[in-house]
Amino acid sequence: MHHLLKASALLLAVLAAFLSGCATGGTTHVSLSTISRVYVADTVGASTSETASASNAVHDAVVSELRRLGYVVVTNASEADAVLKSSWRIKKSEDNRNDLQVASLSVSLFDKKNHRLFDTDSGPSVPANFWNESRASTEVANMLNRLGRATTSQK
Repeated sequence: MHHLLKASALLLAVLAAFLSGCATGGTTHVSLSTISRVYVADTVGASTSETASASNAVHDAVVSELRRLGYVVVTNASEADAVLKSSWRIKKSEDNRNDLQVASLSVSLFDKKNHRLFDTDSGPSVPANFWNESRASTEVANMLNRLGRATTSQK
């Protein structure tokens, strides 16, 4: 029985190694440490009047926070090493009140081949009317601090 357990574990390890090789398909992914120039896309997703007005604040906060972290923010995606995309997640409140929607914010960084390098969100949804410029700035700072500082020399 002990030999069967060892053989099973070995078989699983070989299978996992084989499948992980297949998953990458032989392509190389860009390392987050090579990213220094970032294009910031407009915030997308379902919107409410509150999130629509907070979207500009999200964009401004993302630009400001990336610069604080040492990234160069470019105005053209073709000049960037990566694109930062943000989106709203809107849903009805859990108590199913028709007039109350809750929202959270998602932020992701993609390399030029559209591989996701970084992904985070603002956490549990809060009432959409809680999103304002101040909350957007605070949440973006908290999320992008998880990204860390730029590590490559600036181009």
